[in-house]
Amino acid sequence: MICPGCGLTASAEAWLNDVYARDLLLVVVRLPHPLPEACLPYLGLFRPESKALSWKKAKNIVTALAQLVGSGHVQVQGKPSRPCPPRIWAEAMGQMLDRRDRITRPMPNHNYLRQVAWQLADEADAKGEKQRNENERAGNQSRERIASTSPLAKLMGFEEE
Repeated sequence: MICPGCGLTASAEAWLNDVYARDLLLVVVRLPHPLPEACLPYLGLFRPESKALSWKKAKNIVTALAQLVGSGHVQVQGKPSRPCPPRIWAEAMGQMLDRRDRITRPMPNHNYLRQVAWQLADEADAKGEKQRNENERAGNQSRERIASTSPLAKLMGFEEE
C-alpha cells in the first residue's frame, strides 16, 4: 500500500505492526471532523520530493497538529489569539494544498498553517462581531449579552446563575 498523501509504502500488515504507523493512525482518527480527511494530504507537504516520510516523523507531525487544533484557538506572534474550530483548520490545510506549488517543501513545521488558519479565523471573528453588532442595533441582543452588560440584568431576570 502507498499512502497518497505522504508517499509511505508498506503492506497493510506493516501499517498495523509498526508502532509509529499504528500510533499515527490513532492520532488521525481521534482528530475532530473534518480534520482526519484533510490531514493525510496535508502530510504530503512535509515529504521531501525524493523520498517517503517516515512513520515516526508523520506521527510527530500529526501529534503536533492535534495539539494545535486541541486548543480551540490559533495564535500568531504579535497578533491576538482567535477562536479556531476544526473546520477552519481544515480549510487552511485545503488552501495550502491549493497553493502547494508555491510552498517550499518539505515544510519544517506548522507555522505556515498557523498563519493561514489565523487569517481565516480573524475573518470569521470579524464577521461574527459585525453580525452581533447588527443584531444589537436591531434590538436582538442575546440574554447572555444582556446579563453580562446590564446592571439591571438581575432585576430583569437575565442574570446568569
